[in-house]
Amino acid sequence: MDAGADDPRAARSKRALITAATELLDEHDLSELSITQVVAAAGVTRPTFYQHFGDLAELARAAAVTRLNDEFERHEPAPPSAGDWLERVEPVVRGLLEHLASHRGFYRRVLHGPRSGAAVNAAVDLVARRILERSPLLQGVADPQSEEIRDSVVIMSGGIVWLLSGWLGTPLTGRDSVAAMAHRISVQLVRLSPS
Repeated sequence: MDAGADDPRAARSKRALITAATELLDEHDLSELSITQVVAAAGVTRPTFYQHFGDLAELARAAAVTRLNDEFERHEPAPPSAGDWLERVEPVVRGLLEHLASHRGFYRRVLHGPRSGAAVNAAVDLVARRILERSPLLQGVADPQSEEIRDSVVIMSGGIVWLLSGWLGTPLTGRDSVAAMAHRISVQLVRLSPS
């Protein structure tokens, strides 16, 4: 669907659509939006929309993955020599959860909106990819790309996304506070580490 992915103008128009959708989804349910509203906010034409996306649900999914990936980029774990795994992982997870909590309406709209299964799958893929490609937790694993490790990471990522999807609908207090949830998830992630 993404025609002209190497074309700078196409990349700008796609980014403009994603930015517009992100801003609109911060305030509105996907069912309240129209392609006309999105292209007007992005400053592009309707045919440009269809060069990049098949429908609004696909754009919403791209907006969520882009926003979450951008946040992942801001939270890289400490280098391997600093403290134990839990001390290194928990601040990263907490930063990500603070982001999710501050944009909870947006993420709930995407993860619970029309065609949300595809959005959940995209979130699971992103989390798994980040763990497999960037996490120091797999350092020391004999073959971090083995089918067994990849399956474990995908299963864990699915559980994390499922847990957080429900968590975003809670008051985020007590056992469901950002700090408590960050600790709960971090303890599970640390189990991936061989040391």
